[in-house]
Parts: sequence; C-alpha cells; structure tokens
Amino acid sequence: MIEVNFTKKLKNHFPIEVSWSAGDEIVALFGPSGAGKSITLQAIAGFIAPDEGSIRVNNTVLFDASAKINIAPQKRKIGYLFQNYALFPHLSVTQNILFACSDREITKAERDEFYSYTEMFQLSVLLDKYPSQLSGGQKQRVALARALMSRPELLLLDEPFAALDMIMRKRLRNEIKELQKKLKIPMVLVTHDIDEAMMMADKLVIYDQGTVVQGGEPEYILNNPANAMVAELVRG
Repeated sequence: MIEVNFTKKLKNHFPIEVSWSAGDEIVALFGPSGAGKSITLQAIAGFIAPDEGSIRVNNTVLFDASAKINIAPQKRKIGYLFQNYALFPHLSVTQNILFACSDREITKAERDEFYSYTEMFQLSVLLDKYPSQLSGGQKQRVALARALMSRPELLLLDEPFAALDMIMRKRLRNEIKELQKKLKIPMVLVTHDIDEAMMMADKLVIYDQGTVVQGGEPEYILNNPANAMVAELVRG
C-alpha cells in the first residue's frame, strides 16, 4: 500500500500538489513532460522533501511535514531505477548488482536471487564487464537487477524501458508484471508511452501541470476521460 499526499513549491516551476493511493499493484504516472511525475518519485524516495503533506508505504510513515518525520533515503527500503541508471563506474556488473549486499556475507537465498535476475535480464555473459563497456539497454537492465536485489518494499521505475529495443522492452514489461505479482509490492512507473501504461498498469494516474487530474483503472480512464486533455492523452 502506498499513499502519496504532498505539496512542493519549486523555483521557476508550477507547484506540485498531488494526492493518490494504491495497493500492492503497478501504478503508472502518465502525463506531459514536466508535469511533476519524476518529482513525485524523488519525493517518495526521499531525495527531495515536500513542503506539506505525507507519504506512507504499508504501515511506515516515510514523510510527514506536520509530525516532522522525514526518513533518510537509504532507510526507506525503496528500489529506484533512475533514468540515467546511476551505476558505479568502478564496479563490475556483478559488484553493481550485489552492492546492496556489500556490507555483509551474501546468503544462499540472495545468491539464488542474483542468478535469477541476471538470467531474467540476460546479463549472465556481462558479469565481469564495467558500465563503460555496456550499451544503454544493458546498463538499464543492470540497474533494474540492482534495485530488485535490495528486496525493496516499493519499486520506483522512471522511464525504465526507454533505452531498450522493442523486443527487449516487450519481454521486460511482461516479466516485471509477473515479478510484481510474485513479490506483491507496489511499483510506481513513470512513462510517456500510453501503450506501455495501458499494458502494465493496474492503476493509471494522470498528471498535468503539477496536479492529478484523474486516477483509476486504465480501461475506465480510456472510456471515461475526465476532460478533453485526458482524452487526447490516453487516446492519442
């Protein structure tokens, strides 16, 4: 379960005022560029602090302005796939993926998970390579495997398939949907691809100029858009 309800004023930008919630499902944040989708992910992850409001995951309050609660990013148990991958250039693929376990001896279960993810994301032949030796798509798959190895209670995906070819994109979409069902954790996906949002999301949240203009099941929004702008966005 995730509950997002916050306000953030930004310099030279319209304020972000969003409120939505979801269960253990895939939520797609969809809307024009600059609408506030990625800023929402950053607030959930703890990289920026809202001015007002609260953010909760399951029974944990990650942020509450009135109660002066703001849990540090590294303590939020959140996996985050960044647009720029954020891999460590001096670490191999194996070391990047296992970074979340680098402070202790790796358990057998974690080792099994490692091999499962490297096989799923077709990384087995790249384990000794470094980020500078990888393509954009390969870097993205390494970053996704690393995010999952941390055993997150919530996974944030910022344009996760943008650098992938169509075949790999379709394959990973299906595998992430199956993975979400297995892990039973909420996943929040930012995308500019309405077909991707319709295919992957259990819930669609439409953003425009820093606010949520409609939320619900993708099929419902497709058939019952709140206004002309939403209709144009979801129907192309």
